Amino acid sequence: MAEKLYRLSPPEDLTLATMLVRPSRQFVDDATMIGEGVLTAERYGAVSRVYIIAEEDKSWSPEFQRRMASWNPGTEVRGLEGADHMPMFSKPREFSDLLVEIANKYV
Repeated sequence: MAEKLYRLSPPEDLTLATMLVRPSRQFVDDATMIGEGVLTAERYGAVSRVYIIAEEDKSWSPEFQRRMASWNPGTEVRGLEGADHMPMFSKPREFSDLLVEIANKYV
């Protein structure tokens, strides 16, 4: 039997998390600023993008993930070996280290 990469949360944690989820309007005002020039075709690509490939994802093959990344020109693609569909659970240390590395590169 394959070794589990992470443990599931107890049912109590799931119940609590479900109760605490609330709809958010945090970015609604930002989305309404499209007509004011915040989101424009000219500025598309002004923010660097990095796509992290979960190399062991069974939902989306690494090849398909690379194809999705190619749909956004200029996107840097990084792979995360051993990560499944949820790298924050299957490879939390490696995932966070990679995010810090990426953040430091684009500061």
